[in-house]
Amino acid sequence: MVYYNYNLVKDELSLPAWLLIGAAGQIIVTLTAPRAFVFVPAAITFSVLLINFLAQALGITKNMYLKNTIPGRHTVLFPNEDGSRPEKLGDKPIAMFLVGIRSNSALGRLNPTYRRVQHYMDELYEDAETNRATNGYLGRTPDFLPQDFSSNNTLISISYWKTIDDLEAFARRPIHTKAFMYLVKAQTGDKPQETGVLHEVLYCPPGHWEGIYSNMNPWGLELLKWVKPKQKALQGPYIEHDLKVINGMWGRMGNKLKQAEAEQKAAEAGASM
Repeated sequence: MVYYNYNLVKDELSLPAWLLIGAAGQIIVTLTAPRAFVFVPAAITFSVLLINFLAQALGITKNMYLKNTIPGRHTVLFPNEDGSRPEKLGDKPIAMFLVGIRSNSALGRLNPTYRRVQHYMDELYEDAETNRATNGYLGRTPDFLPQDFSSNNTLISISYWKTIDDLEAFARRPIHTKAFMYLVKAQTGDKPQETGVLHEVLYCPPGHWEGIYSNMNPWGLELLKWVKPKQKALQGPYIEHDLKVINGMWGRMGNKLKQAEAEQKAAEAGASM
């Protein structure tokens, strides 16, 4: 199936399976190469990993884990309709759609039904991206694979929308209907238990959501994009680092009275200790 996401191939197999593959490769080298070269592949691999680790640990090379990291504690602000910076945090509604698939087959993520559903997921978001200027689609997280047992067999994606109406309209798009009908057929066939599907929708009105990050690569709300007025270009959220603004959960969500109440309770609790 050409649509399969090979960027996730490293997660196809469990750690014991990858160790077995490495052992098999070593056996092949042992049986085919001169004795003096038997340990060369393992020695090269170990040396490269060790040198790379030491170079990063000593600051000789850049730490690859810090690539694109936004330093410090911060939050996000969604731009106004004209693209300007808003005065308050969390002053707009947002809808979140979480969709996931799980393979309960012995084939894991190589299960044909699982792969077909994954293909439909890719098509769904390609359609959303193509119509971003008018459909209220803001973006989504990269697909991620929760650990389950000894291997990854569940794929999850979270997307964000301006309103719940935008998300509902997305659910009536032809590609969504096509994918839904395939799932109905798959889950009423001979082996309905082999593919699991999860679907969650959350809707947050203004003042009822927040996103706080510290030394993280952009993820979730930080990855969202808005179409700039009268332009084809996209605009990301504003990043707020000021700790006076990021002043507690209620304050971040725009409820100063609740925040003052929470701070008063915290002060009273601290005084009684």
